[in-house]
Amino acid sequence: MSGTAQRARPLQLLGVGLAVALAYAWLCSALKVDDVDRYWHELGANSFFWDLGHLWMQPLAMLLYRATGGVLGVNHSLEAINVLSVAWGCAVFFATLREAGHSMLKSVAAVVFVAVSFNLLTLGPTAHIKLMVFPPLALALHHALRWERAEAAGQPGTRDMIASAAWSGVGVNLLVSVLPQALLLALFMLIRGARRRGFMVALRQTLPYAITLAVVGFALLLAAYVMARQTGTTQAQDLLGFTLGGLKEKQALQNWLVSWKEMPVRFAFSLINNFAFLPSLGTLGRAYMWGWLPDVHAVLPSLLGQALLAALVGLLLAAIAVVGARQALRSAEPGLLSPWAFVLGAAAFSYYYNLNDPEHWFQFTMPVAVLALQLRRRWLDVWLLGVAMPALLVVNLIGYGIPKARFALAERQQALQAALGPQGLYVGFAAYPGEPDSSLFDTPGVERFNIDLVQMNDTKADTAALLARLDAQVDAALARGGRVLVFRALDEQDWRGPVMQVALAGLPRAKLREHLAARYAISGPVDAGGFPAYELRPRAADAYKAP
Repeated sequence: MSGTAQRARPLQLLGVGLAVALAYAWLCSALKVDDVDRYWHELGANSFFWDLGHLWMQPLAMLLYRATGGVLGVNHSLEAINVLSVAWGCAVFFATLREAGHSMLKSVAAVVFVAVSFNLLTLGPTAHIKLMVFPPLALALHHALRWERAEAAGQPGTRDMIASAAWSGVGVNLLVSVLPQALLLALFMLIRGARRRGFMVALRQTLPYAITLAVVGFALLLAAYVMARQTGTTQAQDLLGFTLGGLKEKQALQNWLVSWKEMPVRFAFSLINNFAFLPSLGTLGRAYMWGWLPDVHAVLPSLLGQALLAALVGLLLAAIAVVGARQALRSAEPGLLSPWAFVLGAAAFSYYYNLNDPEHWFQFTMPVAVLALQLRRRWLDVWLLGVAMPALLVVNLIGYGIPKARFALAERQQALQAALGPQGLYVGFAAYPGEPDSSLFDTPGVERFNIDLVQMNDTKADTAALLARLDAQVDAALARGGRVLVFRALDEQDWRGPVMQVALAGLPRAKLREHLAARYAISGPVDAGGFPAYELRPRAADAYKAP
C-alpha cells in the first residue's frame, strides 16, 4: 500500500472542498455554455422542463433557488450549485483515496488531476448544472469501495452496499447515463461473491443492493411524475407514458447509425478529450478522414502539440486499462472491481450514444483515477500525477479555463451587435463548438438563421428547402438595408461541431459556398465582435432591388 488507510479529517475535507470551490469560482465565465441559456430563462420564469435524461436536475435547482430566496440571482445561483457540486465531489474523492491507503500528497495530486480535467473545467465553472450528479457519483463509488473491502474481509458490508445503491439511485435521477455503472457494480460483486461462497449465498447478499437501487430510483421517478401532474407540467397520461416519452426524446439524439465505422475512433478520442483540451485535433482529423480537408499541411504546426498531449493521455489510459484488466483478473485484492464497474458502465453508455458532449464523459474521470492509483504501480503514479497532471494543469487552464473566465463578453457582444446593425442577419450555427463563440452571444433585435437548427428541426435534412429558406431571409435582410454576416459555416479552417454533422446531413461547406456564391458576392473574412465572418452582398451586376 502507499500508506496506512485512514479516514480523512473533517478539516482536511473542508480544505479540499474550499480550495476546489474557490478555484472554480475564480474560473466562472459569463458565457452561457450549451443549455445554460435555457436553464437561466426557465428558472427566471419559475418553470422547468421534465427531461428524463436528467429528471430531477432542474426541479432540484429550482427548489434550492427558492430555499435561498434567490439572493444570488438566477445565474449566480446556478453557478453556485455547480461549483459546490464539484467541490463536494472532490472532497469525497479525497476521502475515498485516503481510506484506500493512499498518501496525503498523492490524494491531493489526484484531486488536482480530476479537477483540471477538461470536461469538468468545461462544465464546472458555469451555470450548466449537469454536475449536480458529481457528488452522488463520488459517494456511490466511495461506498462501493468500502463494500468491496468489507466483502474481501469476510464481512457483509451491508450499510455501505445500501449507501452505494441509494446514491446511485439518486444519481440516475439526475443523469440517467450513470445507470449502467450501478448495474455493473452489482453484477461484478455478485460474480465475485459466487466464486467465493456460491451463487445463492452471493445472490442473497447482493439482493439489498438491487432492492435499494430499484426502490430509490423508482420512488424519485414516481415523485417526479406526481409533481408533474400536480403542476400541469407534463402531457403524459400515465407513468409509463411519462417515462417512455422522455426516453424517446433522448434516443432521438443518439448518433451511432450515421457513423458506426467511426465508433471506436470517436470513443477513443472522446475519452482522451475528456481529460485534455484538444481544440482542433478531433475535428480536423475527422474532416481529413472523410476527405473534406484536402491539405492538412497548413494546420500541422498547430496540431503537433495537441497530438503529443493526446498521445500522452491515450497511452496512459491504455496502460491503465491493460494493467488494470490483468490485475483485476489475477488478483483477489479489493479495490479494483468498483472502479472497473464505473469505468465500463460509463463506456457502455458513451460508446452507444456516440456523442462527444462533456456531460457524457466526465463520469469517467474519478473512476479512472481511482483505478490507476489502486493498481499501486510506482511508474504509473509517476506518469499520472508527475507528468500528465502538470501537463493538463497547464494546457487546460492556459488554453481554455483562464481565457474563458476572462472572456470580455459584454464588450464583444456590443461589438458584434454594432457589426451586424439593427437590420442585420446572423447566419451560423446554434451548437456550442467547445470554445467561446459568437453563437453564445445575446444580440437583441438581430435576426438569426441557425443552419443546424433549421436543418434538424424545420426542414428535416431537406437541403433544397433549407437553402430556399436561407435565400429568403438573406434577400429580406438585404432588401431592408441590413448587413448579412456568415459565421463559421464558410470558414475553411473551422471544422468544430456541428460542421461535420451538418455536412453528413446533406450540406457540406463546399455545397453551401457554391450555392451562396451563385447568388451573392462573398467577401471576407471581416472582424465581427472578435470573430471572423464572411459578408454577403448583392452582386454588382444586378444590385439588389427591393420589390
